[in-house]
Amino acid sequence: MKRGMVALAVVATMFVVAGIFAGARTGRALAQPARGCSNASLQGGYGFFADEILLPAGTRRSNLGRIAFDGAGKYTVALTFDDAGKVTHATDAGTYSVNPDCTGKLITNGGAGTIEIVLVDGGNEFYQLRTSPATALFRFNVATKQLPEK
Repeated sequence: MKRGMVALAVVATMFVVAGIFAGARTGRALAQPARGCSNASLQGGYGFFADEILLPAGTRRSNLGRIAFDGAGKYTVALTFDDAGKVTHATDAGTYSVNPDCTGKLITNGGAGTIEIVLVDGGNEFYQLRTSPATALFRFNVATKQLPEK
């Protein structure tokens, strides 16, 4: 029994030592804590295209835009809308917050609207879904960083 415990301790030690050497060889620690996200995870310009259905009429609208985040909780956006062939332009500015789990929220339309977001690909993209007001239903919307850092 004692010999089995010693053998088990030797094997366990070998795995620990091998892991330390593997981490040193790659320049990375073996067990790294999750980085998480923050407002700083959104910084710079993102381009997006979205189709939406305007409610309650059920008419289709296309949106093309560029949204710029300052990394500290504020953003500006320039939009082009195509409502069944009628093209209009608009701008907006607001605040945003990003949670450690990489979900977050944009406050739009002077505080009257909310867009829920999920950051992916290290913050190079995010998915967005308008949650209020319930005047439009996004059909597809991914925003991609225009000049991601390499």
